[in-house]
Amino acid sequence: MTLLQTVTATATELAFLAPALIPDPAPAQPPGTEGITTVISWLKWIGYVVVGGAIVIGGILIAVSFRRGEGQDALPKILWPMGGAIVIGAGAAWVSTIAAS
Repeated sequence: MTLLQTVTATATELAFLAPALIPDPAPAQPPGTEGITTVISWLKWIGYVVVGGAIVIGGILIAVSFRRGEGQDALPKILWPMGGAIVIGAGAAWVSTIAAS
């Protein structure tokens, strides 16, 4: 076996074994930061209340728009708040998934 083959074989073995040598500790919340999770849960709740209110207001505006004959502008009034609800829910789920892994 030549020197180049030996170096290549050793580098290949090291490349496959290196990820196994890296520690992967479980996430732990630092002491004294319990209030942060409370604030995040409050912000999530406030976000859902605002989005819910925006959907109700959007529904009222849609009813008025159709009554006036301006129905072409109605769809975005509901879609944007629904998009906001999706972002809030997905963001919270994404963060909790990352924190759990």
